[in-house]
Amino acid sequence: MISWKSEEFLEYLGKVRGLSENTIKNYRIDISELEEWLKKRGIALFDLRREDVRELLRDCQKRYSPASLERKSASMRGLYSYFLRNGYIDKNPFESVKMISSPSRLPSVLTEDEVKELLSLERKSFSDERDHMLFLFIYNTGARISEALSVDVDDIDFDHRRVQIVGKGSKERALFFSLSTKKELLDYIERRKVFLFDKGRSQEKGLFVSNRGLRLPLSSAHNIFDFYRERLHWQKAFTPHTLRHSFATHMVDRGADIRFVQELLGHESISTTQIYTHTSQKALHDVYMKSHPHAKKGEDDAGNNDSGS
Repeated sequence: MISWKSEEFLEYLGKVRGLSENTIKNYRIDISELEEWLKKRGIALFDLRREDVRELLRDCQKRYSPASLERKSASMRGLYSYFLRNGYIDKNPFESVKMISSPSRLPSVLTEDEVKELLSLERKSFSDERDHMLFLFIYNTGARISEALSVDVDDIDFDHRRVQIVGKGSKERALFFSLSTKKELLDYIERRKVFLFDKGRSQEKGLFVSNRGLRLPLSSAHNIFDFYRERLHWQKAFTPHTLRHSFATHMVDRGADIRFVQELLGHESISTTQIYTHTSQKALHDVYMKSHPHAKKGEDDAGNNDSGS
């Protein structure tokens, strides 16, 4: 739930600027997270200061990829520009605050053993089952976290093991899942029905639900990932992006064509997907060493020379 002034801004984006529903949905997510951040610190929406913005951006940098951070910053800047134009504030706190530069780096990726560790954790409650299903769903389909959270139970085609979604840029694509995941999904949905019935929320459509029985919000999903990173004592980053990156990297490692992976991820440009070829350099080296007739020739010759000296 966001403030009515922020709702006014979102209405402006739709009616005046003509932005798509999916774009406005992303703005809503970003602004909702901003207002939650402010609430935790006792800062009113119109009282945000420049020093607060710097702290906010530093916090966001710890949790989001450079691309997501750039988008969120643009959403928040746009909100406060709107407030300034309409006389709600005297100065835009985002003005003159530079984006914190993020070093260029390859995305964090889990090993296959780490994925197994994550997915084999003991589950004692419905929330444990939901967390497990969220991790499995993203890793099995390559979905973005926003896409996973938007899925309704009725969207799932169990016969063909796929889910039709509207992804980034309002583009429709299919997510596919394995037979073993189908079985786990069906089991989870049965447990979800019981949980929602007990909560008096049987009409909720969302596949992933909060402890209150409502569709799981993005902020809660990120908190879940933070919790499990600490639980597993991992030093590396563990975010929804990490699982999506792991899905793509493991696909490429096992020989999937990069353009096929591009389609599964919903990337418009192949250049975006090619980062996964960098994370798979070791796999490519191993394939070369096993497959090329000359790959070990130099090593064999060196060995023969050593034995003869």
